[in-house]
Amino acid sequence: MTSGLTPPAQPPVRKPRSMWTLWLLLGMSAAPIVAAFVLFYVVHPSGKPPYGSLVEPQRPIPLDLSLKTLDGKSYDLRRLEGYWLMVMAAPAACDKQCQQSLFYMRQIRIAQGDNRDQIVRVWLVTDDAPINPGVLEPAEGTLILRGQPGQLAAWLPHEGGQLQGPTWLVDPFGHLMMQFPPNPDPTKMRRVLAKLLYNNAGIKFKHVEPVQ
Repeated sequence: MTSGLTPPAQPPVRKPRSMWTLWLLLGMSAAPIVAAFVLFYVVHPSGKPPYGSLVEPQRPIPLDLSLKTLDGKSYDLRRLEGYWLMVMAAPAACDKQCQQSLFYMRQIRIAQGDNRDQIVRVWLVTDDAPINPGVLEPAEGTLILRGQPGQLAAWLPHEGGQLQGPTWLVDPFGHLMMQFPPNPDPTKMRRVLAKLLYNNAGIKFKHVEPVQ
């Protein structure tokens, strides 16, 4: 004999959350940086960048890189993570080649238009001599830091014991990733950097506090 009562509804079966959702979120967050490196490793079948050379393996900014501002305050270059860094090294006297590097870095940054604020120019001074006053005006906006030659040489790839000449590129994760040759082609440098900035357009960048 049936009671005529309706049996209670069964609770809905909860489906296990797919791991694909997690992987999708991780992939979306990493996509801008991944896209930048696809430019070098996929678009170019040779595995080489269109200009310059890749630093392999990539080198993080050292923890013991003892840098100081021109007024003697310690400065941790890792505070600039989130930016692309164009880096050069040269003595304080800043000869013709040094001045050309400063000029190229300034013009290449300006040429990036609205993306120029994603770039910080860095001059690592390799001695304790007074800065050539004649270059302070053309170097305006460049972060000038004094470093220890031995520490810089251990971090920056170079040839013949000379740090001056190349221009290096540090990615937003703080990894030294590219090197451009001495006496570079600024047009090719600009194009490489423009593509990297374009592929990383979704990254949120911080504000650099003035240090000079």
